[in-house]
Amino acid sequence: MSVETEQPRMHKASFPRRVWWFLEVLNVRSRFIFLMIIVGVLVGYWETIMNYVDRWTRPESAPDMVAAAEIEYYCPMHPNIIRPEPGKCPICGMPLSKRDKTSQAELPEGVLARQQLTPLKVQMGRIGTTPVEYRMLSREIRTVGIVAYDETRRRNMAARTKGRIDKLMVNYVGQHVNEGDALIWIYSPELITAQQELILAQRRIGAGQDSGPAGTPAAEALIDATKQKLLLWGVTQEQIDDILRRGTVDTHLIVHAPISGFVTEKNVLEGHYVDEGTDLYTIADLSNVWMEAKIFEDESGGIEVGTAVEVTSTAYPNEVFAGKITFIAYAVDPATRTVSARVEIGNPDLKLKPGMYAHAVIRLPVGRVTELAAPAEERPEPASAPAIDTTPMVRAYLAMNAAFVDDRFDAGAADSLAAEAATFAAGTDGELSTKAREVAGLARRLKQEDLRAQRVTLKSLSDQLLALVRASPPADTKLFVMHCPMVNSEWIQDAPEVANPFMGSEMPKCGIATGTIEPGAVSESEQFAIGYYCPIYPDRLFAKPELCPIDKFPLRLAKVEKTLAVPVSAVVNTGTRKVVYRETDPGTFDMLEIQVGRRAGEFYPLASGLKLGDRVATAGAFLVDAENRLNPAASAQYFGASGGPQQPAAGGAHPH
Repeated sequence: MSVETEQPRMHKASFPRRVWWFLEVLNVRSRFIFLMIIVGVLVGYWETIMNYVDRWTRPESAPDMVAAAEIEYYCPMHPNIIRPEPGKCPICGMPLSKRDKTSQAELPEGVLARQQLTPLKVQMGRIGTTPVEYRMLSREIRTVGIVAYDETRRRNMAARTKGRIDKLMVNYVGQHVNEGDALIWIYSPELITAQQELILAQRRIGAGQDSGPAGTPAAEALIDATKQKLLLWGVTQEQIDDILRRGTVDTHLIVHAPISGFVTEKNVLEGHYVDEGTDLYTIADLSNVWMEAKIFEDESGGIEVGTAVEVTSTAYPNEVFAGKITFIAYAVDPATRTVSARVEIGNPDLKLKPGMYAHAVIRLPVGRVTELAAPAEERPEPASAPAIDTTPMVRAYLAMNAAFVDDRFDAGAADSLAAEAATFAAGTDGELSTKAREVAGLARRLKQEDLRAQRVTLKSLSDQLLALVRASPPADTKLFVMHCPMVNSEWIQDAPEVANPFMGSEMPKCGIATGTIEPGAVSESEQFAIGYYCPIYPDRLFAKPELCPIDKFPLRLAKVEKTLAVPVSAVVNTGTRKVVYRETDPGTFDMLEIQVGRRAGEFYPLASGLKLGDRVATAGAFLVDAENRLNPAASAQYFGASGGPQQPAAGGAHPH
């Protein structure tokens, strides 16, 4: 009885103990879970926490110290860490790097965006730059075609008189004949009658049967008429002389081949009777052949009659044949959108056969090629380069602006500017010539306006001249590009001190320098090359007067114009425009829109947007573009490293 009552008591006592044990275990587990949560938060937000700690422990004067300093120190791994003094990064412990502090400013004219990359990103992205240089360029067009007969070297032989073919010396198609070889042996009563008339007239003259002053001339006239008849029937002069010498008639006459070539058609057999005009043979000379090349419509520009062509065939893939274009179709094939160009090809070894499939490469020089007539031993000095120096225009413009600063107009300087701009326009072409003519027209218009209207015109004139000077810098003058926010216009001057021609004496110091234009004289050797020129390879010159390696013609001494070129790998095509990234400082890339011509190999000929010596990102250009697109807000307006505003210089220029 006692045993039975003790067991329920033990059961009741164990339940609270179990609850206590459960709470003990839950307490231990919850502390472990809570500790893991704290560690995860610290790891995930460690950088943010350290930034807050750095902010709380930083002196209150730190922002002013950073803004006032000319240099600053930053962490390449964490660009948001910026200090006014050297030290280590509080996040990664890396020593801080030194750099000049940049201020928040508007982007220079023409710069669409500015992207700054850390040295680590530049290194990891393998970003490399290439300078813009003058190069000999050629545009290459590849096409295909079919080899065909040269129709000017193909002859159809027709019977010139009635007769019977008694013998054929050429019996099958494809047989090769030389000019003058015997083709057929023909019997013709008309030929026999003509021979008899010829012999009879000769005998009359020899026997003196004709008397009187008109007798001999009549016989000679008959002989001449009979000879002419025989010549028109295809009898050669040698055959006629032989008939007259022998005094007997040939019952059969031999018809000779008019040209050398291959028999491509044979329409008669021995024993055939033929009438006048019956087709006998067709002979084609294959020492020259044609190829009908199909050139796409968008590539046909610049191709002219006489353009050299390099031809290869599938039968002889390692052998190159020289050709030239002799005819260009007057219409575009609407089905294929191609233009047919006839290429005449020399075929002395008769390797090219009509019907063969052939490839053609056409290379067109991008720059002008001027042939020099002087021999190699009397090679002339390079001719003067085109008038590309803008220094005279800039000097006249600066003199005119100096007068506007004093609230007056210098008519002499305006006339000089108009004259120099007109001279520049006459010595150049393309966009440079157009802008120079606009500058000349605006300079002339200034004389017809009052001072207020002149300053309005000066804005347009300054814009045109600035674009002109950017494309063709003056030879020996460094220029400063100035911007006035009050009138929202730019001008150029040769000193860094602001002298505003738009505001005059009212606010002569209003404005700020936004950039510089370095002297950019182009030497003759940079822009032109002189050497021996082969039309098939227009992008290279030879040092000696040898034979062209393809067509074996003597090389011509020529002067070839080089073209300012930008590498294809540097150009990013957005679909509506082409942009490049120009490196202005180490790690800093400006996005610029450029105008280029047709691709020439691995380069684009540059029309505008860059100048000689500019370095553009080539290797890794798409990485720079990707950084720009991933953060367009930051790249559209460059805030510098610290983002602090620039303090106006004491007593100097100030933006409004």
